[in-house]
Amino acid sequence: MTQTPRGFWSRIVLAWLGVAAVLIVRNWAQINAFQLADPDDALRLVQVRDLLGGQGWFDAFQYRIDPPAGVATHWSRLVDTPLALTILLLKPLLGQGGAELAAAVIVPLLTLLCAMLLSARIALKLFGERAAYASCLVWIMALAALAQLQPMRIDHHGWQIVAELAAINGLLSPSPKRGGWIIGVALALGLSISLELLPFAVLFAAILGLKWLRDPAQRGWLVQMLAALALTSIASFFATRGATFDTHCDTVTPAYLTGFTLAALLVGLIARFPQLPRLALVALLGGAAALTGAFYLAMAPACLAGPFAALDPVVREVWYNNVLEGMPVWRQELPSLVQMIVPPLAGLAVCALGFLGAPRERRANLGDFTLVLAGSLGIAVLVARFSGVAAAIATVPLGYAISEWLRRASEMKLAARLLVLPLIMLVLVPGFAAGKLRDRLAAPPADPQGEAPVLGRGCNLPDSLGALQALPPATLFAPFEIGPTLLLHTRHGVIATGHHRAAAAMSDVINAYLATPAQAEAIVRRHGASYVIACSDLIEARNYTKFAPHGLMAALLADRAPAWLEPVELPASAGTLKVWKVRR
Repeated sequence: MTQTPRGFWSRIVLAWLGVAAVLIVRNWAQINAFQLADPDDALRLVQVRDLLGGQGWFDAFQYRIDPPAGVATHWSRLVDTPLALTILLLKPLLGQGGAELAAAVIVPLLTLLCAMLLSARIALKLFGERAAYASCLVWIMALAALAQLQPMRIDHHGWQIVAELAAINGLLSPSPKRGGWIIGVALALGLSISLELLPFAVLFAAILGLKWLRDPAQRGWLVQMLAALALTSIASFFATRGATFDTHCDTVTPAYLTGFTLAALLVGLIARFPQLPRLALVALLGGAAALTGAFYLAMAPACLAGPFAALDPVVREVWYNNVLEGMPVWRQELPSLVQMIVPPLAGLAVCALGFLGAPRERRANLGDFTLVLAGSLGIAVLVARFSGVAAAIATVPLGYAISEWLRRASEMKLAARLLVLPLIMLVLVPGFAAGKLRDRLAAPPADPQGEAPVLGRGCNLPDSLGALQALPPATLFAPFEIGPTLLLHTRHGVIATGHHRAAAAMSDVINAYLATPAQAEAIVRRHGASYVIACSDLIEARNYTKFAPHGLMAALLADRAPAWLEPVELPASAGTLKVWKVRR
């Protein structure tokens, strides 16, 4: 068992402080402007604010989306809790706004600390102390992971990374019982946060199944993991969702809990026969997986089509198919693709070479880790948002590679050292350089007066928010892209945001902006909207005009508003924001 060196954790914390300082400096403009990283982050803060304002713990509705009924969110209170506690703690010192801003900086950085501590522990167990310290250096270039762990990024993706790294720590435990429980608890909490982690749970179950096939004495790993997964999922469900029978397909529901429990019972039963032939064991484990899946689908047959099945074809074409983070990596721009794929691929190569040269006693752990990295990279290739998980795992082998290169360089002559440094940069720089290139390509044109462009300020937000806040509280018919920001910074409600549970309302918003002005009127009035919004600098608005050159959005941007809309006079600071009042 690897002993933790004296002062190890304090050095990792110092490294984290350095990375955190770099991230704060890099994101200072966004921090200073209270500009959250993504619409999901804005809606997350709205949910936390509602919780602190008295909304029930088990009441996850957003009542200002498609009012008055509202829309049920699928987000977990586990992610809301650290944000809410930080705001409550700092509010007496900083006020509500200051406490919210502090939470948006502090909580992601604490999540990053958890991730760095877990990855450093993995590196220590697999490759030693020098590799653990070097892995901290790699974190500063792991842009796909840092994108989910930077200040102002308060949604759940950072906690998914932490759950995966915690599960890997369990995989490296010398005890099947302890390790299986760590894996099961980590994955269960990750699944409670977001069902997106389900492919990773399947990945770990497959790896533990392989351990069992290699050695029947290792069957306890899978048994304990599934037992912990089932029990923790049940506890987490009742703690965060309450005693409700939820039939949605995008969260852990009683149907999933029943499936997890059935899988644990079946595998536990199979484990009672340790002398099974390998072929029989494969058949029984495969049969248990198939029976569990069939039982789940019998309880929730609608989920066979997936969580996005309720989206109508127009919403899928105009909105969902343009959400690049949910698409495969080959749908991404080249700089983003390089950033997502090259570091994990390099880490996989290091693992493969290390496995070939490792002593027998280290091969089992290194082989299991390599399978996790390979599986995570495969999942990331299919769904780009998971590239952050793969990048976080890859910090471990890349840290080892850099520590070895530096060690060997110290024994070389000066000329040879100068050859090693470019090799290190080849591993670190592709993601960093790709990120810089991506930012350059994505940057908006410079302001004519010479001011630096600010990303993510469509509709001239936040400058235009004052004009909207001055309007009496009402329901706004607005594009998805700015809906969460409007909820966060104004008293108004919106018809829909870019969140799939509001499928019918999303369809109405898209169809209204694409329809002719005469056809759109009936949709707008049916939702009781008092104002209609358009902005020329929103990607969403440009998509509407591309799909429907004669639709409502195209007419509004061309200043050809129909008679049923009355223009609202706005100050010059409103910029590209345009607002019309719906005539009675």
